[in-house]
Formats: sequence, structure tokens, C-alpha cells
Amino acid sequence: MKNIITRSMSGIVYVALIVCALLAGPDWFMSLTALFALLGVLEFQKLTDGESRSDIIGLLIKTVDIAAATGLCMATYSDLSFVFFDGLLLGGYMIVRLVLALYDRRPDAFSAVGRSVLSVMYIGLPLALAALADRETNHNVLSDHLILIMFIMIWLNDTGAYCVGSLIGRHRLFPRLSPKKSWEGFWGGLFFCIAAGAACYFALSPDAGLISGCGSLLTWIGLGMTVCVFSTWGDLFESLIKRTLGVKDSGNLIPGHGGILDRIDSLLFAAPATFVYALLTGLL
Repeated sequence: MKNIITRSMSGIVYVALIVCALLAGPDWFMSLTALFALLGVLEFQKLTDGESRSDIIGLLIKTVDIAAATGLCMATYSDLSFVFFDGLLLGGYMIVRLVLALYDRRPDAFSAVGRSVLSVMYIGLPLALAALADRETNHNVLSDHLILIMFIMIWLNDTGAYCVGSLIGRHRLFPRLSPKKSWEGFWGGLFFCIAAGAACYFALSPDAGLISGCGSLLTWIGLGMTVCVFSTWGDLFESLIKRTLGVKDSGNLIPGHGGILDRIDSLLFAAPATFVYALLTGLL
């Protein structure tokens, strides 16, 4: 009972933090994504580094990884082209990281480069795209809150999958990585996301012209389906990491939930998918 209360309180704080940052404006949400990137990369490094480094090279490696991941998020604040700025940032990061590998005396120095680059691309880039999508909107009622809608769909997907899976789940979705996930739960989460997409469309009257340029009903249903599928894959990918490393949680930062990666695993796949989908369908 105590664990349920702790988990619920932590979840409320987490959700409130995201909602408040999104409603406060793009700069606030950008700052939150940068914080998530910082915490996520630190957690990823702690999980994956076989031999911890306390010397100057180890410190520099951690610093450039964190700087690259958080820099991707903060680049959305720049007036320069996001692609141009991040291209320079990633190019500079790769040069510095590869040079540092030459001075890394660990037996797995080459593998460590892959882990570093993965931490930046897996954590930093998706969060940066979420921040960018929140900033670059069509300035209409629905698309101005596209990322908030994406978060709501992620949370509804988790809720629907858990409720339906707990009640009638019989057929395992991916037993090798997540024995508790079921196909019934997946379809339950998908239903919730599709319903959320339809609700977004019908939230304003089409006859009043208030959602002009904001996409069709099928566009918003498609967004719900996209978020559901990629959220599920994001959850499964983090399960792959934890099972490979033999850990139950990615960390212990959030009471009752584990680490920051345990909370944003779905987001790290759903955010870039939402960004691409929104570009292709005109929501951005």
C-alpha cells in the first residue's frame, strides 16, 4: 500500500512538471528536456559503463556526452537553423569523442565510443525534437499543444494497456523482453490513443472553422496510432537494455518508478515519430 501511494505521488509530480512546463511556454519545456537529457545520459552512463573512470579522461568523456545531449535540446532556442546548428554540434561532438577514445586506456575503449554516441542519439536527439515540435507550430488551438497531446496519448496508452492487459491479457506481446505485456493490453492502449486523437479533432467545431489547417479526423487518429506503436517500442527497447545488463530498474531517482529512463522510455521513441508524422501531415 505504501509503495502504491509513493508511486502515485511521484507520478503526479512528474505529470504536473511536464504539463506546467508545456503550458508555461517553449523556453520552459526546452529547459525541462535539457534537464531530462542531463539526468538520462548520467543514468545511461552509470548503467552501461563496465569500468568507471575517475581520471581526467573519464570526466571529459562524461562531460562531452552530457554537453552534446543537453546542447541538442537547447539548440531549439537558437535563431539559427536547428538542423544547421545541431549538425555543427554533432560533428564537433564526434570529433572530440573520437579523439578522447585515443587516450582512453580501458580495454573496451572502442565499445565505449558506441555507448557514448548511443546515449546522445537515444536520449538527447528525441528530447530535442520534442522541444522543437513544441516551439514550431502552426499557431492554432490544437497544434499549439501538439506535444502536450502526445504526452496525454502516451499516458493513455500506458493506462489502457495496463487496465485491459490486467483484466483479459492472455497472449504475450513480447515475452523475451517483457513477459507482462499482452496483445490484449496493446489493443486496449491503441483504442485509448485513437479515442484521444478523435477527441482532439472534435474538441472544436469544424463548422466554426476553428481547426482549419489543423488536420483531418484521420490525421489525428493516425497520430494516436503512431504514438501508441512507438511508445510500445520505446518501452520494449528500454526493457532490452535492462535485460541485457541484468537490472530491474534503470535507476532509483523517482520513488516507486525507478530511474528517469524508466519514465521517459516511451517518449524517446514517440517524440521523433510524432515530429516526423506532424511534418508529413502538416500539423507542424
